[in-house]
Amino acid sequence: MPKSSEVRVRFAPSPTGELHVGGARTALFNWLYARQNKGTFILRIEDTDEDRSSEESTQGIFTALKWLGLDADEGPIYQSTRSDLYRDYVSLLMNSGNAYYCFLSAEEIEAKRQEALEKGEGWRYDGTWRDRSPEDVQAMLDAGAPKVVRFKVPQKGTTVVDDQVHGEVSFGNENLEDFTLLRSDEKPTYHLSNVVDDIEMGVTHVIRGADHLPNTPKQILVYEALDAKVPVFAHLPLILGPDKKRLSKRHGATSVTYFRDKGYLPGAVINYLALLGWSPGDDREIFTLHELTKEFSLDRVNSSNAEFDVEKLGWLNGKYISEVPAGELMNSVRDALSNRGCWQEELDMERRDYIFALIDLWQSRSRTINELADNIAPFLTEAFPYLPEALEANITGKDLLGPVEALREALAQVDPWNQEELEVTIRQLAEGFELEASELIQPCRIAVIGKASSPGIFEVLELMGRENTRVRLDRMIRYLSKVKAAQKGATPVGS
Repeated sequence: MPKSSEVRVRFAPSPTGELHVGGARTALFNWLYARQNKGTFILRIEDTDEDRSSEESTQGIFTALKWLGLDADEGPIYQSTRSDLYRDYVSLLMNSGNAYYCFLSAEEIEAKRQEALEKGEGWRYDGTWRDRSPEDVQAMLDAGAPKVVRFKVPQKGTTVVDDQVHGEVSFGNENLEDFTLLRSDEKPTYHLSNVVDDIEMGVTHVIRGADHLPNTPKQILVYEALDAKVPVFAHLPLILGPDKKRLSKRHGATSVTYFRDKGYLPGAVINYLALLGWSPGDDREIFTLHELTKEFSLDRVNSSNAEFDVEKLGWLNGKYISEVPAGELMNSVRDALSNRGCWQEELDMERRDYIFALIDLWQSRSRTINELADNIAPFLTEAFPYLPEALEANITGKDLLGPVEALREALAQVDPWNQEELEVTIRQLAEGFELEASELIQPCRIAVIGKASSPGIFEVLELMGRENTRVRLDRMIRYLSKVKAAQKGATPVGS
């Protein structure tokens, strides 16, 4: 048994899909609270819904939590293996008079609901079987009639949720219906399994989304009926989309896996999630997981809903990428380059220092690992596109074939191949053609990396190397030749 003073928290996802950023934030806040208080972080899988739960989703949750660095001290514990335990607790509630059998059929419930709807009224369970005689109940049992078990909610009084985020929230018991504990197939409902597991696991603090706040008075009543200690509750603010509605699939992909695959770093995602509803009390925005462990507290969690801003996450991720040593990005960059078909394992592992130099060149200009890989790829392969907007702004409508051919010849003579010599050569050549330096630099830039923005072109060319630069200028010359021919009506343009 856990010590009475030990903090014990749990993250209890349902494996019905990928781990959403809202669930990830809940996991993070529980993990931080456990670590800060030298407590226990439990992972519980709420998989009682057999139709919607899947092993694939379960494994996806494990993978996402591992990627985020949120390791569990206990678990995973599966609710689907604990059916006997839930039935035992139902028996306790039945024997104490806090629960009862209800034989109201689905058809009868629907008829009552329709009748209320026709009157313009809402409907909730009306207690049809709440006070039926033992003889009536036994007769239905003997007949084998389908049944559920309902909790007998007190009809008077108030249930108060003393929430660490929202303060005291009161619920009139007269507004709570006699809710179901055990379905007709003897599967537990959320209200039963959640409370039973928290009791059995010694959970001291329930930290979860504010969407669960309306469920909490029902669960408190179950705790009290079982004469169990009620845990401390902290309901986190909802995460909203840009339209101020609760974040969901309609706002685009919001799973942890999506952001991982898009090239976000786990540290940046953790950092951003921590700031969705929690504040350090000052204007700091960058935190390591270790720093968050020291700083986090429930009393700084805001009750106001938080907006998920992908742009802010991108900015934060860019900050992380720019400050991480190149060596620490190597594995992620390698995987991203492999996905683009421009990583040759033996060759590129032999020239690690070159790859490190490319990472160092681009990391301050890349907001994701994927963007970093896209920026590096032209140094490793010739098969990259020219961005249409770069061509339109710098090449279309200009006669640059001659200057670019001259540039190829001039660069072939540069010795030594370094930034200083490259700059002198290009600027002198531009002057000779009576061009601004940028009018030659931009076509050169597009030729070697496919776009019109980059770190300094002379640094880019130095790293690109003489032979790679020549190959890419040859490709640009072929493109410009086709453009010129097309203008004369000879052939369509293509690169």
